[in-house]
Amino acid sequence: MTTQGMQRGINLPAEPGSYCEAEVPDTLDLAYRAELGIHHLTGIIDLRPESGLEMAFGGNLQTYCPPDMSFQLPGLGCCQPKALEALAFLRLMSGSRENLDREAAMMEMMVSCLGDDGLFWVPGSPATPWRRILEPFVYLHGQGRMLRAMIAWHQYTGDGAWARRIDRMVDGLDKLAVHKGDYAYFPVCGPYKGDYFASCYTRGGERDTTEPLNEKGGEEGSLFNQQGHIAGALANWYALSGNEKALRLSGELVKFLTKPKFWADFGTEYPQVFGAQHAHWTGHFHGHINTLRAILEYAIAINDSRLKLFAREGYEWARQLLLARIGYFEGQGCACARMIGLAVKLSEAGVGDYWEDVDLYICNHGTEMQYTPEDLDFMRGLSKGSPPLSSVPYDPLTHMTDEDVIDRSIGGFAAGVGKIFWCICCNTHGNMGLFYAWDGALRHSDGTVRVNLLLNRASPWMDVDSYLPFEGKVVLRNKSTREAFVRIPLWVDKGAVRQRVGSDAVPARWFGSYLRFSGLKPADVVTIEFPVVERTEEWKTVADVPETDRTIKFRGNTVVELSQPIMPGSPLYMNRPEKYRSPRATIKRVTRHATLQVLKW
Repeated sequence: MTTQGMQRGINLPAEPGSYCEAEVPDTLDLAYRAELGIHHLTGIIDLRPESGLEMAFGGNLQTYCPPDMSFQLPGLGCCQPKALEALAFLRLMSGSRENLDREAAMMEMMVSCLGDDGLFWVPGSPATPWRRILEPFVYLHGQGRMLRAMIAWHQYTGDGAWARRIDRMVDGLDKLAVHKGDYAYFPVCGPYKGDYFASCYTRGGERDTTEPLNEKGGEEGSLFNQQGHIAGALANWYALSGNEKALRLSGELVKFLTKPKFWADFGTEYPQVFGAQHAHWTGHFHGHINTLRAILEYAIAINDSRLKLFAREGYEWARQLLLARIGYFEGQGCACARMIGLAVKLSEAGVGDYWEDVDLYICNHGTEMQYTPEDLDFMRGLSKGSPPLSSVPYDPLTHMTDEDVIDRSIGGFAAGVGKIFWCICCNTHGNMGLFYAWDGALRHSDGTVRVNLLLNRASPWMDVDSYLPFEGKVVLRNKSTREAFVRIPLWVDKGAVRQRVGSDAVPARWFGSYLRFSGLKPADVVTIEFPVVERTEEWKTVADVPETDRTIKFRGNTVVELSQPIMPGSPLYMNRPEKYRSPRATIKRVTRHATLQVLKW
């Protein structure tokens, strides 16, 4: 992978960070995974003139040889803004410089789509038939995603132009919404009919402003998927800027989204339980998790404890699905990432302590669904024997290409557990899950570091070298911290933990699950060691037909063996017995990036 690219002003970081060479354990490194994510998300920007820097919507690794990518309606209008947000996060994590010029050109194109009304307009035209709507249109789902993307880049670059764009979009969303007393919503039906078309508005087309009667209407059969996340972006912008209109509109939308008619709409509940009060739900996984996070973000902005608890109960309801123990909630690669984001937010807000959940998620499904160089032989084998794309008539409505698809897929996230195809929705949120865990893994405030996850992590204050799951060993290399609190995972026997500063053993000082180290000096090296525990657990997956009993072997919180595939033919976890056979972690030399920047997401 190259690091070529001349950076342009629109994606210039306010704080470029620093780089250093280091020898580290060859264990899970989220910053490296972020580099792969940048390679993918910038690699699927189509440079063909007719595509106008649009990103591919999906990649199919099986049907044609070589594999193909295609471009569709939800791409530019909805999912590409998600990719824009993810790129800010991945740049911050990794410091990667790959394809900066291509990224900048794509960003300038997207900024040019912002109308005078502040909204993000897709330039639909007869020249882009794959977008299906042949006139400029606003894709409602994409407005909240573009708002989140601009908030991320505003912080990353420090450029005031982003703030002006965001404020205009707040104004535009406020005018687009239907206001009714103390609540507001966005219409679910524009002038076009059909699933993804319904939330697309045109300049002259009429909208049906009837209030939705239930959650199961709208895009992909979910009102929440269509618009549930917008309130959270507005609340975050208020917290960053003090924009009162953003806070008011966020509150009106949350008032609407928490109406009992949208929750526990599955009929039978537990005896004497009114599930709508406790965020019980069924239906579109992604829409509900996005909405719970938006409700939480508004609750944090106004310090509403009732809404915070509502979001917590919705999260705890969701984490019972499928094999939640390893982060497998739903087949798509973005489901686990959304849960990581919600769990980190709940934990940081003090609404609950879900760091153990995050650790289990990111060590397993949160990274297992990503395409990495280790997958290349598997990926190449999927299309062997399939016909070439040139053997079928060209269809402008699918707008496909087979140019370097396998290489451009590396760093994306599979859209199913068979790992045979991806879509930009899974790629963007899957990569954002890497960031959520990386961001939450280490926190710094006024000379104190809190290490929540024992993962490799570089920072200006302290570097973390993790030997897990091969060895029960973590090394903290201090730079400027006076005090550190280090969370020890649930599976570790506290009585067996040993710690030293330099070569000197020090007594354990426990604060709940955290070890405290005080009086630290620059260049101090803190070593924490404990036995690695291997355990075998039995779990039943009721979504399978018939129900399936699975045996999962863990080393620490990492799956090292699965008794049978997630589904027949799935490669997930199948190489882990070999990968984690060694009792010792190998050491590799890497370039580490550390930054003072912290983004509010």
